Amino acid sequence: MPLQADIRFLVLMVTSRCNLACSYCYAGADGRGRDMSWQTAQQAMELVRAQPRSALVELAGGEPLLNFDLIRRLLETYGKDTRFALQSNGLLLDKAKLDFLAEHGVGLGLSLDGPPRINDLTRGSSSRVLQALELLNREGAGVNLTVVLSRHNVESIPELILLCARYRAVRVINLDLLRTLGRAHGAELQPTPAQIAAMVPEMLAALAFVNQRRFPPLKVREVEQTIKRAAEGQARPYCFAAQGQAAAVSPDGRLHPCACLAGHEDFAAGTVQHPDVPALGQLSDAQGLDPRCADCPILTVCRGGCPSRRVSFNASRVRRSELECTLRRTLYSELVGPVA
Repeated sequence: MPLQADIRFLVLMVTSRCNLACSYCYAGADGRGRDMSWQTAQQAMELVRAQPRSALVELAGGEPLLNFDLIRRLLETYGKDTRFALQSNGLLLDKAKLDFLAEHGVGLGLSLDGPPRINDLTRGSSSRVLQALELLNREGAGVNLTVVLSRHNVESIPELILLCARYRAVRVINLDLLRTLGRAHGAELQPTPAQIAAMVPEMLAALAFVNQRRFPPLKVREVEQTIKRAAEGQARPYCFAAQGQAAAVSPDGRLHPCACLAGHEDFAAGTVQHPDVPALGQLSDAQGLDPRCADCPILTVCRGGCPSRRVSFNASRVRRSELECTLRRTLYSELVGPVA
């Protein structure tokens, strides 16, 4: 299959089924849907055949563990030459699956939006997620925890930090600002800029408190990014999609430049059989950034922000996300210095 794109990040949505029905799911996933076939998975892996070791393949959904037979076959076939990660809600994770994933070096991510009373508002089944974290603790495994920031949970992030103190398996917390797509479209679930600005210093205080008392230290991705990028001082692209080097594959083989825009016809990029290579670059910085970003003192940190989030918030590839701007500016002010 001829393909000139240099894909460094490939998301395989191995199923559109899910055993949860999160209130903000950008894919609108539920118990129905379809699974990716082995043939489609093989064709998708051809997208990274030219640079297998330098590419990362993320297994996602829906809930990917619902199609574990395909995951097993993918890892047995490609696991020696390709880096894999898996993003799951954790409900189906057991020791046998964890051992298999660990054997093949799969990076693991789980989703949890806050302490149980908060997580149950947006996702549900909190007790089963905590059981998964207990399993990871017992097995000495590490995991990244993804938190979707919404108006329901933004004020409870410091409490989540304290909860994670007992789960040494949790190494990094990723803050993912809610995208107004799928079930979140028109639902007014976004946090406000004021909520975000108030949360950041409290989160940092909780993080410092925890890390005085546990090892390995608990990290927050956006905190680490702020410190590292401020020191680098270079405005590199935000992500692989912003470099035109990402692709997401739906269970039926359709392509998009980002999994968050799967099903968005304006960002369709052909299929695994017939990729539309130029369309895979639709989110790249070559399309331009918000003119207001040009003179921003923290452009080297935020890098224009997440391109799919710009689309979901503003229906624009270019116009910046004010919520992401608030989060990045507040972190910078707290960690580096005042923003003019």
